[in-house]
Amino acid sequence: MGELGAAEDGIGKGARDAGASGESRTLSVFDLACGNLRFEAFLASALPETAVSVYAVDNCDSLVSDAALAEYAPDGGLGDTQDSQSEPLARPRVAYQNLDVLDVLAAGGVIGDCLQAPMCDLSVSFGFMHHVPLPDHRHAVLDALVDQTRSGGLAIVSLWQFMENERLAEKARATRERALLELGLPELDAGDFLLGWKNVPGAYRYCHSFSESEIDDLVSAVRARATLVSRFKADGRTDDLNTYLVFEAK
Repeated sequence: MGELGAAEDGIGKGARDAGASGESRTLSVFDLACGNLRFEAFLASALPETAVSVYAVDNCDSLVSDAALAEYAPDGGLGDTQDSQSEPLARPRVAYQNLDVLDVLAAGGVIGDCLQAPMCDLSVSFGFMHHVPLPDHRHAVLDALVDQTRSGGLAIVSLWQFMENERLAEKARATRERALLELGLPELDAGDFLLGWKNVPGAYRYCHSFSESEIDDLVSAVRARATLVSRFKADGRTDDLNTYLVFEAK
């Protein structure tokens, strides 16, 4: 799950708008690459009087299991305990599906054909797109997110731009060169990097840093089916490490 940070106000407004219609005040949410359900904890805090039904997809059962055992803390985080003086927040109802969407794409499949979720009021994917290694596959992920959103609902995605930060860019370039040498790999495409993981020797993860033109291309690719209603930067010390795209499905 990517950092929500300063983006929470904008995302929370989007969540409220997505579930504004209907007197039942029930919000259906599709969360692709849900991680430890941090976004669901945020929804419980931001929308305490709204019934939320979540259809979550990821391929790391342990993260979801740990989250399910935790309490939703008053500040919107996940914790093992709550202040005894605080009223517990309503937990979103979560239906979880174990699915590796990268395996689906590598096999030439269609993500939507593999999902066990209905169309939802709000579809999100945070901290995931930068782990998708090919432009066509990144487009397919965004397509799936929009396709999973009902007409008038919102689809929100975050796109990491770590190469826009001078300190992170310098570190990323150095780590990539070291990783390519250690692993005997050829040079990567523009924007593609192998970054370290918690300073563990020999542990690398694929990450893509999005350029503004790539983000423009993603927006254009779904223009016939979704209207871009907001595009903003947030997160990190400089408050600009991620670009968030908010679409309204047609």
